[in-house]
Amino acid sequence: MSFRNKFSYNTRLMVITIAAVVSLLPVLFVFANSLMSSLEAEARYSSIVTAHNSFGVIDGNMHYMDITLVPDVLSASAWREILLENPANLRYLWNSIVLAVTIVAGQLIIAPLAAYGLERARTRHKEKLYFAYIIIMLLPLQALLVPHFIAANILGISGGYLAIILPAIVAPLGVFLIRQQMKGFEKSIIEAAAIDGAGEFTIFCKMILPNIMPAMAALTVLAFAEAWNIVDQAVVFIRNRHDMPLSVHLSTNLTDNIGVVFALSTLFMIPALIIFIGGQDDLGEGLIYSGGK
Repeated sequence: MSFRNKFSYNTRLMVITIAAVVSLLPVLFVFANSLMSSLEAEARYSSIVTAHNSFGVIDGNMHYMDITLVPDVLSASAWREILLENPANLRYLWNSIVLAVTIVAGQLIIAPLAAYGLERARTRHKEKLYFAYIIIMLLPLQALLVPHFIAANILGISGGYLAIILPAIVAPLGVFLIRQQMKGFEKSIIEAAAIDGAGEFTIFCKMILPNIMPAMAALTVLAFAEAWNIVDQAVVFIRNRHDMPLSVHLSTNLTDNIGVVFALSTLFMIPALIIFIGGQDDLGEGLIYSGGK
């Protein structure tokens, strides 16, 4: 390796390392502060001025936050509260799991069938239909909430999980990823199977489905990330606050206990981290296969 290439490699490696460290800092900050006592968390991050948080610098009725990555004293009080003393907070974690798992499972069923139907359809207008479908993917969520709300009221499902789940399982992203991969298949092989008497369902199950697993794995990771971070839909459609997912509960009901916020935020990150770490190779492979023939 020449000096120039080695220097270029080392530069890229340094940039990637710095970017990784910067990206991990918020995660480390939240986890470290979840091991902070409630008193210290209140002193450092609460807007309430007390004898423990004045730090000798007070501006009127406010104090300056003393942000730290390492607590002065390690304490498991926040974890003890959410896991043992007040496990009701775990209900919101379960709500998030129910929503995310149902949406991901629905997309994994609907998306490949819809993509196969679009790819095999013989109507000359299918590309126009597909283009209109993709346009929906480009629209911001806020633009779709009003028609979703109207449809949910007409169907009588407003106020429950179905109003969130049904639009989510027909989201265009999965259809786009899987159909892009299907475009790389040899159509002559599929036509030969059809000539030999194989039905569409047999072709889909025996030939298509085993070969779109990379795209399905990528869809699993992306759909889970989208469903796990639901906020706007939950605020609009769910009326019972005890049915809210943890993503909403964190921002609306825990401002009185900063330590519990850090612990629940850490707990909220764990499933997403597991999915991304476990599926990072499949995600990259699926996006590559879906990128072209």
